[in-house]
Amino acid sequence: MPDRSIHLVAGASSGMGRQTALKLGASGSHVVVAARRLDALEELAGEIEAVGGSGEAMAFDGTDPASVAALIGRIESAHGRLDGAFNNLGDTLGDSPLDETPPERWDATLAVNLTSVFHLMRHEIPLMLRGGGGRIVNTASTGGLRGTKAMSDYSAAKWGLIGLTRSAALDYADQGMVINAIAPGIIATEKFRAFEANMPDLFETLRLATPVQRFGDMGEIADLVCWLLREAPGFMTGAVLPVDGGRTA
Repeated sequence: MPDRSIHLVAGASSGMGRQTALKLGASGSHVVVAARRLDALEELAGEIEAVGGSGEAMAFDGTDPASVAALIGRIESAHGRLDGAFNNLGDTLGDSPLDETPPERWDATLAVNLTSVFHLMRHEIPLMLRGGGGRIVNTASTGGLRGTKAMSDYSAAKWGLIGLTRSAALDYADQGMVINAIAPGIIATEKFRAFEANMPDLFETLRLATPVQRFGDMGEIADLVCWLLREAPGFMTGAVLPVDGGRTA
């Protein structure tokens, strides 16, 4: 079997993570797919194998530091290295004005969208450095580039994630690490389609407000992440790339 790059996709069970894992596998990587749902991950690993790739399922909880440490430890034990990681963790847990946002939701939103990625990077980076360096792509959001009405917790988490990405890029820029983030706008994931079916008028308004007059496709995100992990110039680090149909422009 040819030597393969070892890539981790954390948050791979659906949506952008799933599409990216499939593309990485098809392009020659051995892909460790990680999330909470082992059944979905095992199915995805099988699909990666079906397109000629190499996939491996590992369940973990990004909000549990011990679980994150165990995940990266398993990768090191099995492969001895990690060449790249797509940290695609995050979710919106509700919407409300700031004064109506429960502290419990604030804590949970930061745990899922920000602290989980801190835990991952804290273990990914030393493993990559032991192999001479590596590449990390974090999923931020256009909500981290501008304010988001009634979602102060989510926006704050994504602003924080951009700061985390840029600061880490500076910490390890001279050690072979390339660390960037993407900031997706409205992407037509499975979750998006479920919301769209229930609120078609709202989503039509959002579509018309997008300069390209459509929503993003998951494959477009996968193409960008794979390029960042495999082909982008190493001179580009600490970057945050909007993928939003021109809305932040």
